[in-house]
Amino acid sequence: MRKLMSRKIQVAVIVILGLIVVGVYVMLGGLLLTGRGTQASRSSYITYLDPGVQRVSARQAYAQAQTLAQKWQADAQLVGARASFRQEKPGVIGGGQTWSFQFFSPSTSQLYLLSVQGEQAQVESAVERRVHAEVTSVEVAQWQVDSEEALLFFLSHGGEEFLRKHPEAAINLQLVPPKKDGGLIWLASGVSQAGRAVFFVQIDAQTGSVIPQESS
Repeated sequence: MRKLMSRKIQVAVIVILGLIVVGVYVMLGGLLLTGRGTQASRSSYITYLDPGVQRVSARQAYAQAQTLAQKWQADAQLVGARASFRQEKPGVIGGGQTWSFQFFSPSTSQLYLLSVQGEQAQVESAVERRVHAEVTSVEVAQWQVDSEEALLFFLSHGGEEFLRKHPEAAINLQLVPPKKDGGLIWLASGVSQAGRAVFFVQIDAQTGSVIPQESS
């Protein structure tokens, strides 16, 4: 009798442990699915309504722009990049298929402005300007955060809420050369129609950390 009871107890314990293990797996599976769902939802912000429109990231466009700039001057150095985006509909961001780049030639003291568009980037326009002020170039090795990531940082740090209030707002991404006391940054800004409302986020272009805004 005691042996029978002990066997029943052992079976009960095994069943309970099995249920616990199954419960843990179900919980972990739910967490993984939730994480994937969040990632998919966030990725949906970088989408085109028109499948025929191609967009390249800033780093991809830079590779094309650098080739063209070095044909202009062998010592051409990147000093900035920018593109504009817009909210096509809630949860969908369009634009960004055209990137504007600025290069500087120390030997000629000239600034070279050009735009590239699409996967097969071509020069849309090129303007040479002579500058007399000191120009700070971008250390490309420090540029680790691409434009897609910068856009997501903007959205997840207040930009999404800003777009809910101002769905017509333009979104500008600008790669800004470092100042003497700082590093390379992405300046992401949302500007409503007529510029009545402005919201911006600064992102460290090397580490991806969001730079706190200084209180005035």
